Amino acid sequence: MANNLDVFAGTAVSMRGVSVTYSASGEGHIVAVDRADLDVEPGSIIALLGPSGCGKTSLLRSIAGLEEPSSGEVVIGERTVSTCPNSAVPTKRIWVQPEQRDVGMVFQDGALFPHLTVRQNIVFGLRATRKKFSKPEITARVDRLLELVDLTSYGDRMPSTLSGGQQQRVALARSLAPQPKVLLLDEPFSALDTALRVQVRAEVARILRDIGVTTIFVTHDQDEAFVLGDKVAVMQSGQIEQFGTPDELYRSPRTPWVAGFVGEANFVVGTVTDKTAAEIAATPIGMIPIVDHRVNSAESQVQVLVRPEQIALTSWSNSDDRPVGEAATVVNVEYYGHDVRYELQLDDGTTLAARTHSTELFIRGDRVVATFQRRQRNSQSAAFSIGPLRPADDR
Repeated sequence: MANNLDVFAGTAVSMRGVSVTYSASGEGHIVAVDRADLDVEPGSIIALLGPSGCGKTSLLRSIAGLEEPSSGEVVIGERTVSTCPNSAVPTKRIWVQPEQRDVGMVFQDGALFPHLTVRQNIVFGLRATRKKFSKPEITARVDRLLELVDLTSYGDRMPSTLSGGQQQRVALARSLAPQPKVLLLDEPFSALDTALRVQVRAEVARILRDIGVTTIFVTHDQDEAFVLGDKVAVMQSGQIEQFGTPDELYRSPRTPWVAGFVGEANFVVGTVTDKTAAEIAATPIGMIPIVDHRVNSAESQVQVLVRPEQIALTSWSNSDDRPVGEAATVVNVEYYGHDVRYELQLDDGTTLAARTHSTELFIRGDRVVATFQRRQRNSQSAAFSIGPLRPADDR
């Protein structure tokens, strides 16, 4: 549908050492973002993913110009829009006002004007541009945007008569009206119910990829980040813990916390015994190829990330030809039709989660053998030093 819409030239965004702090009475300063570095390629869609209070919205607002960083530099395209001098890097302060940054923003609730029609709301977005349009140009532009968001016949409707998903699409059209260089979205789907959220995010993804605008959005939902994002920046305590493609984050997380936040994670204790084969760890469920993230390479014991779908289950047998692996008891079963999630208790007391196809079913109390199985050729599992895991359940 973007054929009749002006072409959006994707623009790069670069952040170097950006910190955002807030004053707190009696507590000094609260650091919301701590020296963040981020490079966004032109035309890409980037997700800022993390738990509540991790600083992702503050980072987004610093790009928009709604928050002034306490340090660092923000560059949109070839234009520096924010630089904050400090003792380490003496430089002149640069601050470009939000309305002069060529940035569009969609807020969590859409923020439509209730007294304006859909068409009037979109026209209002044109006030954010310094370009002058004639009345016929404005009409044609709004018509193209309504077509883009599949609301052609809704131009004269009031926002109160629209569903939540339709209101978000109007908000998107309004933000795209001035043809921004960068589009920012702050948890745009969180107010929608589950079924509608899945539908609307698919529609928005189609629109954004169709027009090619550089997009950065905030979410605490891992599924949303992975579905929409070309790359994802995982944030925790004001810092970007890891930035990469969804597959890189899921299969090669750099920390146990990231591993647990972007998906369900098992950690099994393994031993790296042969220095000539340091990329293999021997575990109770089999030999596992690893990517080594040990703090000290001299440590022989590691905790190895194993995703639930990497565990194969077979019925327990006392015969000598039973498969290599660890005996376990099925303690819980969750049936989803296309697959089944099992909770297992190994004989050594370790608890694991496994996901398998529903072709062979087990029930609570069954004795099984749990074995590691590689799902992709040449894939490796992340291995970390033995230590406590930071909680990753605040999503």
